[in-house]
Amino acid sequence: MKDWQRIGLTSLLSIAIYASTLNFGFIAIDDGGQVLENPFVQSLQWESLKGMFTSATVGMYQPLTTLLFAMVNTVFGHDSAMPFHIISLMLHILNAALVYHVGKSLLSQDSAAFVLSLLFAAHPLAVEAVCWVSATSTLLFTSFFLSALLVYYRFLENDEWKQYATAIALFSLGCLAKVQMLPFVGVMFLLGYLRNRHLLADMRMKLPFLAIAAGFAAISLHLRGGQTAFTGNYNEWLLVPAQFIWYVVKAFVPLKLGVVYDWPVQPWTAWTIGASLGLALWAAALVRWRSNQIFVFGSLFFFGNLILHTAVATTFLGPYADRYGYLSVLGLWLAVFGMVPESKKTIAVRMGGTMALLFAVLSFAQTRHWSSTINLWTNNLTHEKSTFSNGMRGALYYESGQFMRAKRDFEVVDRTPDPRFEAEKYSYIYTKLGLMTTDSEPEKSLRYFKQAAEWEPHPESYENVALAARKLGDFETAEAFYFKCSKDFNPPSFYMNLSNLYFETQQFEKGAAIMTQAIEAGCNDILCYKMRCFFRIQMREIPGAAEDFERAIALFNAVPKAQPDPILSNLEEMLQSFETN
Repeated sequence: MKDWQRIGLTSLLSIAIYASTLNFGFIAIDDGGQVLENPFVQSLQWESLKGMFTSATVGMYQPLTTLLFAMVNTVFGHDSAMPFHIISLMLHILNAALVYHVGKSLLSQDSAAFVLSLLFAAHPLAVEAVCWVSATSTLLFTSFFLSALLVYYRFLENDEWKQYATAIALFSLGCLAKVQMLPFVGVMFLLGYLRNRHLLADMRMKLPFLAIAAGFAAISLHLRGGQTAFTGNYNEWLLVPAQFIWYVVKAFVPLKLGVVYDWPVQPWTAWTIGASLGLALWAAALVRWRSNQIFVFGSLFFFGNLILHTAVATTFLGPYADRYGYLSVLGLWLAVFGMVPESKKTIAVRMGGTMALLFAVLSFAQTRHWSSTINLWTNNLTHEKSTFSNGMRGALYYESGQFMRAKRDFEVVDRTPDPRFEAEKYSYIYTKLGLMTTDSEPEKSLRYFKQAAEWEPHPESYENVALAARKLGDFETAEAFYFKCSKDFNPPSFYMNLSNLYFETQQFEKGAAIMTQAIEAGCNDILCYKMRCFFRIQMREIPGAAEDFERAIALFNAVPKAQPDPILSNLEEMLQSFETN
C-alpha cells in the first residue's frame, strides 16, 4: 500500500466519524466570544487586524486563530457554523496525515505509521477539538507543531538552513495560533536525542526558538495570569500525577468523557495514590529502558505537551480537558510502539488497527453529544457530581423558555453551590429563580432575590428584593432595599419607588418628604409634583398642595397637544373640596 492510499484511508475514517457534525451549530461555550460576538472577526480591515494581534480573545492570545475565523466569516458569514466545522475537519485530516509522516520518520515502519495515524484520527479525545469551533486553535497549532517537528528533524539530518528557517517560521506561526506550541522547544532537544546528539549540542541553533517562546510566554502570562477555578482546600500540585495518568487511562479506555471535569474534593484518594504510584513506575521504566530511544522520546513528548495543562502551570476550569490530549497522546502511542519487540510488531500493528476501529465507533457516538450545548451538559451530568453542569444547562433552558427545567437545575445549584461560578453567574441564577417563583412561591422568591443581591449588589437586585417584599406585605424590608438603590434620575426610580411604597402604605408624610428630595435634587418632572400634591392634600397642607398643583399644570400646558390628565382633574377636585369646606 502506498503512502497516499494510507493517508486516504485515514482521511475517509475521519470523514466517516465527523461528517454528521458539519450540520451542528455553534456551542454556547466561548463560541460567542471567539466568533459570534468577536468584533475582530467581523471584518478584515486594518483596525480588526490590529486588534487581533494586540489583544486577547476570551483571555487567550491566539491572533492567527482569530484571523482564520475572520477569513471564514468574510467569505461565508456566521449564520451557519458549517464552514467553521468544515475547516476543523480539514485541519484534523491534515494533522492525521502529518502524524503518518511523523510515524514514518520515527518508527521506520510504514504499517506502524499507518496505525499511528489511525489511532490519532479516530480517538475519542479528539472529538472535542474537532466538534467545538472554539477549539480550532488546538487543531491549528497542532498542524504547525507537527510540520515544525518534521522540518526540524530533517534539518538535523542534512543541516539545510532553509529547513531551519522554515522550522522557526512554523514555530512562530504555531505560537500565534495557540500558546500550547511552546513545548515544541523541549521536543527539539528530544529530536536531537534521537539523532544521537548531545543534550546541549547545537544550543546556539535553539536560541531563536527559546527567545520566541519566552516572548509568547510573557504575553500569555500577562493576558491570563492569575486566573483560577481550583476548588480544593489543598495544594493543587498534589494532583499533578493524577492529571498525567488520567490521560493515560483515557487513551486506552476513553469512556465517560465530558466538557468540564470536577476538581477532586480530597487530594489523597485511591485514584490519586494509584496515579502517583503509576507515575513513579513510569519514571523507573524511563531509567530502566533509557536506551530505548522511541520509548523515551514518546514518554517525554507526552509529559512535555501536557505540562502546561496541569496544576504546575494552570488551574483554570477543571483538572482535565479532552482537547489537551489531542496532541499529547501521540507521544503515548509512540512510547508503546517503542516497547514492542521486533518479533511482536506485526501483532502490535493488528491490535492497534483493531483499537482504532473501536475508537472510531466510540468517537462517532461521542460526537452526538456535541449536537447542542444542552446535550453537552446533560452528558456531563452522567458522570460528574458537581452542580456546575446544572447551572450552565439551566441558563440555556431559561433562555429557550423551558422554565420548569431551568428551575429544577437552578434549585440543584442552590442546594449544592459550585465554587467555580463567579458572582455574576450566581446573581443570574438567583434572579431567575426569583422571577420564576414570584407568583407560585413568593417566600422563596424573596429569598432568591436577596441572595442575588448579596452576590451582586446593584440597584436592579435591590429593586427585585423590594418588589418581592412588597408582594408579601413586608414593607419594612422593601423600604430598606429601596434606600440601598442609587439616586438615579433616568428614570428617577429611587424616588418614585419609595413614593409608590409610601402611597401603598399610606405614609403620606414620608411620601411628601421623598418627593421634596427628588425636586430639590433637580427632578423637575410633572409626576413628582403630582405625587407631592397628593401627599400634601392627605396631610392637610393645602397651600403647599396648591403650589404643587399649579406647577404640575404649568408643566402639563408646556407639552404640545397633551392629552387630558385624569390625575390632575382628580387633584383639582380634591383641592376644590377643601376650599369649599
